[in-house]
Amino acid sequence: MSLPIDEYSDGAIQIECLSDFMKEIFYIRDAANLDESEEPENRNFYFRGQANLSWDVAPIIFRNQYLASEAEMVRNAYIRNPSEFRLLSTDFERLAKLQHYGLPTRLLDVTANPLVALYFACQPHIEKDLETGQDIETDGVVFYQQAYGKNHMDMEVSVISCLAILGVGSNLTLQEFLDYLEMQHIYTEKGADECRKNQYKSLIETLQRNYFVSSNLNNERLIRQSGSFILAGKYNITINPSDIGKSVISAAISSTRSEFNKKYFVIPSDKKSQILSELDFCNINEGSLFPELEHQMSYIKKSKSNIVSSTISSFMEVEIPIANDVVSIVSNEDISNEQLYEIIHKVVTAKINPLLVDDCTAAIMGNVSVDWYNRESVLSKMRITIADVLRRNNLDLVSAKNTAKSIVDEVLYKIKELQNDYQE
Repeated sequence: MSLPIDEYSDGAIQIECLSDFMKEIFYIRDAANLDESEEPENRNFYFRGQANLSWDVAPIIFRNQYLASEAEMVRNAYIRNPSEFRLLSTDFERLAKLQHYGLPTRLLDVTANPLVALYFACQPHIEKDLETGQDIETDGVVFYQQAYGKNHMDMEVSVISCLAILGVGSNLTLQEFLDYLEMQHIYTEKGADECRKNQYKSLIETLQRNYFVSSNLNNERLIRQSGSFILAGKYNITINPSDIGKSVISAAISSTRSEFNKKYFVIPSDKKSQILSELDFCNINEGSLFPELEHQMSYIKKSKSNIVSSTISSFMEVEIPIANDVVSIVSNEDISNEQLYEIIHKVVTAKINPLLVDDCTAAIMGNVSVDWYNRESVLSKMRITIADVLRRNNLDLVSAKNTAKSIVDEVLYKIKELQNDYQE
């Protein structure tokens, strides 16, 4: 189901960055506090973020023909995992647990935290353009509403949750359902009698509404995401004028878009990444919102995947030189650092691209230490460091290794040559 966005297009507010969003959120909060026709302290703000502006706002049960199998899916879940549900005291809690583990239900996730909604709205999403056939990034959206939220134990919530699990079958009547509610102690005997006397008016009204429900926060993910729900009712009722009790209840598909304010926040696709980075700085990210281990590992992986490091070189096997190849130097005490630098610079300049001379010279000078010229570990490190510089500048591995070895050998030879001159 696609969102009839044109109906609400006048209410679109474009968000370019996190500070834009927070300004708008504080504006609607302050406006609500100034509204003397309501008692804002008795109402809660609810937010929902979606990665695609064109998606409808509806529970998963209303998509992909799931609704016809609603009660059957719930029963199968109970049969397969009875111990998971035995300690839950209400039908709503059971629906919430099923929702948590991915079963389609008539619950729609919302949050009391606008930043959490913004996080979900900024998730990348690609769809194929119907006209061009090309993949395009979609704009995200955040919806909001200030409403009187129900408690998960309230009668209206219990009635809708009970019917979702019971199922309407082919011809469930108001009378049969009310009898069942009375048997389940959702309606008291007195309340059920009052409902019958009033032509089932209260039950009909309950079945034909949606409800914001404040969660009892019975799992860690709900706590982290400040989670609540919309519980979708909107059942069809085929009225029997001669006997209202024999009116038939049937499931119906509906959108919950009208439960939210006509104003909404649009996040352009090209701003999503920037806003996610800003949210990450505020500790709103996959790691903070999802307690499960796989999400923790995913967040750690993502947080390190884009770090560019030039300190780690590629592996190269160390070549142990044959004794004949090693230039024996007794001491270089007579050679000053200036002379050593001059020797190295001349050798490097003669063998490689002028743009890389400074880096390669530094690779040798940075490893110079006491007796370095007789220590193979130091000479090997020099060769590796030089080769790494050359490889980062698109020289193949074999050529880089050969050039690095040639440079180090030539430097040692020049030092020995200069030493001999001193001795003469």
